[in-house]
Amino acid sequence: MLNAFKHHLLVLGALLLLSTGCASQLTSLYQQLGGNKGISMITDDFLVNLSQDKRLLHHFEQTDISVFRQRLIEHLCVVTGGECLYQGASMYDAHIGLHISQADFDALVGHLIEALKQQHIPIATRNALLAKLAPMYQQIIGH
Repeated sequence: MLNAFKHHLLVLGALLLLSTGCASQLTSLYQQLGGNKGISMITDDFLVNLSQDKRLLHHFEQTDISVFRQRLIEHLCVVTGGECLYQGASMYDAHIGLHISQADFDALVGHLIEALKQQHIPIATRNALLAKLAPMYQQIIGH
């Protein structure tokens, strides 16, 4: 009887472990980033990091930072699978006339990575987000 109980307990534990593993694989990138609250915190850290970079500040001289913050949160939400509505311009239209260089882009990505680290986002999740954002490079650089 005790052996049967141990066997059932072992099987139950294994099933629980397997179901937990499957559940984490079904978690969206949005959820892995902490949902709206997590994305908002990442955005806030990103903006603080960005505000301290004299190389990039000139790109934001005419920008309403509170609107920029909201659009960035919306954009990250949509890109990562959250149920949000992005109300901003296309990436191309939002960056036209800014003449963003490769160095500017790289510095901005560095600030995003640092914000992700500040929020203790695992490297696999950071890489998954960067992979979602990377295709937008062509729409942002050099216009």
